[in-house]
Amino acid sequence: MPHYTATLEMSRPVAEVFQFLCTTKNLVMLAPEDLNLELLSAPDVLILGSLLTWKGRRWGISQQVIQEVATFELDKRITIEQKKGPFAKWVHAHQFVATEAGTLLHDKIDFEPPGGLLGHMITANSIQKDLEKLFAHRQKKLKEIFA
Repeated sequence: MPHYTATLEMSRPVAEVFQFLCTTKNLVMLAPEDLNLELLSAPDVLILGSLLTWKGRRWGISQQVIQEVATFELDKRITIEQKKGPFAKWVHAHQFVATEAGTLLHDKIDFEPPGGLLGHMITANSIQKDLEKLFAHRQKKLKEIFA
């Protein structure tokens, strides 16, 4: 199964970084504008079992994605799984590790490209490239916010 990983160290305590990423309005701020992401429904703060419904436009196609918080360990880990959407599989795990400098945020995404006709156009390689751009943007925004 293809996967993508990224790490970022921030000079803020784990609890602060964790709380920021649990606040759903902050998740929208971290997405590049070209994804045209709109959070249609979600609780204000994530907890185990929270459902997030997103609308976005990517690859020239308007899409709706429903995700569920599958793992929630306070100040340690959040795992969000796609329940409905374009990917055959999408699991995004955020791990928070305390360091001397503050927090090491480790992200791992396990995914399977879409099936059918869309899967012929959107390959694992193209998804990896999109994730590289997305996480470069996300890390830049997090550095600005936590500077």
